[in-house]
Amino acid sequence: MPHPPNRPQIVLAGSQRDPIDRAGDVPSLESEMRFRALALAALERQRLERGRLARMLHDEVAQILSGAGLQLDILRMDLEEKAPEIVGRTAEIQELLERVVRRIRDLSYDLNPDIVERAGLQPALDLLVGRFRKVFSGGLRLMYDSTVRIPSSAGVALERIAEESVANAIRHGRCAQIEIIFKSTRDGAALEVRDDGTGFDYEKERRVPRGLGLLMMEYCAAKAGLELTVDAEPGRGSSVVAVAPDGRREPHKAGKRPK
Repeated sequence: MPHPPNRPQIVLAGSQRDPIDRAGDVPSLESEMRFRALALAALERQRLERGRLARMLHDEVAQILSGAGLQLDILRMDLEEKAPEIVGRTAEIQELLERVVRRIRDLSYDLNPDIVERAGLQPALDLLVGRFRKVFSGGLRLMYDSTVRIPSSAGVALERIAEESVANAIRHGRCAQIEIIFKSTRDGAALEVRDDGTGFDYEKERRVPRGLGLLMMEYCAAKAGLELTVDAEPGRGSSVVAVAPDGRREPHKAGKRPK
């Protein structure tokens, strides 16, 4: 997929770019690279900690609460003849425990950075959309070509890029509509996140970033070997496109039309 003319392209993490020559605009290139390294190390530690917490919630806390529910069931069977009123009380407690277990498992899935590896990119994006719909009053739509296949490492990176893109659009873009599109292109499997918000000054954001969103997307793309571009200008929304060159479309069987 050729880049539209004049579309600014993110420089992948670890690559060199010309230092800004206007004095006072940004710190020195050396200071900037040091900041990048520290920020990315902190983000990686955060990702690992989220994974550890997700596993603890799913494998320990939820299991303990489920075990408590089973013990209540045994207690009810032992005592229901002597104290019939215990049936209703234990049922109420079991229902509360089941609700807590469901919430803990939902939280575990939200926190777990390896959901793409376990379930695939499409379920991960479905969960992402469901989570953001709870906090976004506008329209959020996912269009996914399920015939496209990509390596797991690329899927993990695409999911994280989508998460950062949507979060930035909601937090800064003041948009009413966000679309996440995953499809096959001539260059590979492409994920695009676009919004109709206020946009932003891309060049200024690169020089003086307000947060770590773009840096995280850049890091994920570089780590997975993706091509990442950002098309953004004030007043006309923004578009983030990540392309996995080794993505491929499944062959269609004879007699079936492509989706």
